Amino acid sequence: MAGWLYVPERDPAGCRVRGWIGDELIGGSNVLSRRPDVCAALELPAGMPTGFRFIGSVGDVAESERVTELVVTASWRGDPAEYKIAHVPLQLAPARLEQRPYGDVVHPEQRKVLHRENIYGSGPPVEQPGAEMLLLIQQYLEPGASVLDVGCGAGAYGPALRAGGHAWLGLEVNPGCWEMLERRQLPYRKVEAADGSLPCADGEFDNAICIEVLEHIADFDRFIGEIVRAVKSRVLFSVPNMEVLPYFSPWQVVPWHWLEADHKNFFTRGNLQAVLRNHFTRVEVFSYADHPLRTPDGIALHGHLFAVADK
Repeated sequence: MAGWLYVPERDPAGCRVRGWIGDELIGGSNVLSRRPDVCAALELPAGMPTGFRFIGSVGDVAESERVTELVVTASWRGDPAEYKIAHVPLQLAPARLEQRPYGDVVHPEQRKVLHRENIYGSGPPVEQPGAEMLLLIQQYLEPGASVLDVGCGAGAYGPALRAGGHAWLGLEVNPGCWEMLERRQLPYRKVEAADGSLPCADGEFDNAICIEVLEHIADFDRFIGEIVRAVKSRVLFSVPNMEVLPYFSPWQVVPWHWLEADHKNFFTRGNLQAVLRNHFTRVEVFSYADHPLRTPDGIALHGHLFAVADK
């Protein structure tokens, strides 16, 4: 909340401004700032403090949006009265921070000073597939193929692919994900070899998918070679699309997923294609996943790259 006030013969240094919703005090300030525009308009001495600003915090917001009113009051040292100076209509909406990435970490009432490891972490594995990603996978897998899901996490794509007639098997290195895969009764193998080799025979699977994994792998060239060894024909890859980062600059944002501490590699269509051409005879790369933001010119930005790679 920001505004200004001027009351003749009142000491600005003794002024207190507060905001209320009903009987609840949501914020306030004891410090007035200089507002040259106000001083000029009211013909006040230059430098006379007239401006105020404060941030409010509403204790209890209902689960649905509601319209209410913010009442702004002012008082002065030595005067017990509270004077109403503004009525501002508000529309309150629940933040639902528990449903947002990092919402539990950066809660407004968080008292702990956060460090790098608190922010640049890794998100939890998801059990439900991304709708657009699943459709692309289904469109480019060979019909009825046996599918190796490399870095499958909690097995988000397993149930749908199995229901679609594919013989699906997940590979995963994370023990937490092993427990989730077992709970979901999805077939998987543990990746435990220190040298990065995959627990698969040569040409054991028709196809493979590797969704949002390459960016986490330090020795990605050897890793891709292991996937190639395990399949007969086709591998589908998806990675974050770093090409669009400059286009987010006018909005001063970076997609939160790119802040993960474990991201070791950053791909554009050019370097992803170059990396994959070292292992495959045919590689096609395109972008997908419209981001809610557009460029100032209204051009769509795609947050991910998808590659179809054939041996």
